[in-house]
Amino acid sequence: MPIPDELREIAERANRELDAVHDFFVHSNSVWQSFEIVVGEGYRTVAKNLATGTRVDQDELARLAPHYTRKYLATFTFRQFVSTFEVFLFEFLHRLLRHNPWQLAKRSLEFEAVLEAGSRDEIISGMLSKQLNELKYDQLREWFVAINKAVKLECPTESAIDTLAEIKAARDVLEHNAGVVNDIYCRKARKKARYAPGDQIEIDDTYHLESWSLIKKVIADVTTAAVAKLATP
Repeated sequence: MPIPDELREIAERANRELDAVHDFFVHSNSVWQSFEIVVGEGYRTVAKNLATGTRVDQDELARLAPHYTRKYLATFTFRQFVSTFEVFLFEFLHRLLRHNPWQLAKRSLEFEAVLEAGSRDEIISGMLSKQLNELKYDQLREWFVAINKAVKLECPTESAIDTLAEIKAARDVLEHNAGVVNDIYCRKARKKARYAPGDQIEIDDTYHLESWSLIKKVIADVTTAAVAKLATP
């Protein structure tokens, strides 16, 4: 498959996942809103959790709905947005580097790896996987530096990269520090930081939508730019 088609396929897969997760968020909110309406009309039920021993009626469920959607639903789907973006970017970069692997020419390679490889492509793929695994631990800004080394793009803007860096920093805090902001978040987010150390991250509806929209835009922009650069005249 020509590289422009592969890049479009990678982007389309990411966009389908982003849309599906956002649909889940909106549909789940709609279900909770519908539940509150039917409770107001007299619906009665009891929800039992055999694992925790909790037992709540319909009024308590309706009272819990805003907390569930804000703290858990919004947080879960936000984290999925960022994870989907990361998968996209590294699949995208892997394909770009396979297309032009010469920037790996100065990297050392153990002779054992050469002997065990079945082909040149297998050697290149192994080298790429190792390089990209190392890159995942770098700052998000370095990810775009790597893309621009593979193919020079005019996007995304510095402001968009800074905003993405804050979004990823927020996801990392939710994932690894129970949502409590630390110095690592501040270092990653820099001037776009929305919190101070010790604060609890909140994913409100505006930030949730803006994050999803920016990720979609960056995927579209880098894909369009790369395809234009690599398409056969």
